[in-house]
Amino acid sequence: MPADTNVAGGEIIGGFRFVRTIHPGAVSVVMEVIQESTQKRFALKQLNASRAEDPAERKLFQFEARIGQQLHHPNLIHVHEYFMRTTQPYFIMDLFSGYHLKLPIARPSAYPMPVTQLHKIIMQAARALAYMHDKHWVHRDIKPENILVNKAGEVRLIDLALALRSRTGLMKLIGLKPKRQGTPSYMSPEQIRCDPPTPAADIYSFGITCYELACSRPPFRGNSMNELLNKHMSERPAPLTAHNKAVTPQFNDLVMQMIQKKPEARPASMNDFITRFARIRIYQDDPDPMADRDRF
Repeated sequence: MPADTNVAGGEIIGGFRFVRTIHPGAVSVVMEVIQESTQKRFALKQLNASRAEDPAERKLFQFEARIGQQLHHPNLIHVHEYFMRTTQPYFIMDLFSGYHLKLPIARPSAYPMPVTQLHKIIMQAARALAYMHDKHWVHRDIKPENILVNKAGEVRLIDLALALRSRTGLMKLIGLKPKRQGTPSYMSPEQIRCDPPTPAADIYSFGITCYELACSRPPFRGNSMNELLNKHMSERPAPLTAHNKAVTPQFNDLVMQMIQKKPEARPASMNDFITRFARIRIYQDDPDPMADRDRF
């Protein structure tokens, strides 16, 4: 098996022929491949050789694949098959030609923010997240990098490596505390405290994501990770309208509620967010979203 990302054009991995590298990472690499038996194109995610000897890394990689196999939603990347009995485990998933939403924020000249499609994009990501919550999964790493979009404005939510089952009732009291995991710029206060996972944590992270997509900057910045995490815990964020006057008061108020410090002060669920978001504009010159209610 090839080591890390050193895969030559046309090389065969199992029954799949390598086409190109989509995303090289420190832990794994995602490639476009063609299945030899059907000539269909897929994405193949492979654990890097440098990580494959670590049993914990292999277990986490398998966990991500298994969740991807269980979940079926049009706005989630679906995993078709997992191959674990190899030197470098890999799994096969849907191929989606698009880019992640951090690129329009970080490199707007090369990737302009899809402003006219932003309502549609946020709605699709919200529906994928609501589906996960209905299946009792908490994503725990919602951020622009984990939302893919293509030229048609179609969305796929990705990266389930940190997902955990939500806990209710007595399980919230007796379950072990999860590790502090996630991306500091988007972590909820309860995630920072290592509280049991709940959908409210994803609502917070999604609110931070919506804030950044609308304003091209996050609500909190810090010179160190500790400073950033402390701001999530205690600092009151500036309203979206302070950074972008084109944002409507309705969208501002909804996002500001999503990033409240206390989980109970946020929208009751992602389905609650969807119901409210469907009726409001993001920007003042947006068309009325209710005029085309069936487009999602």
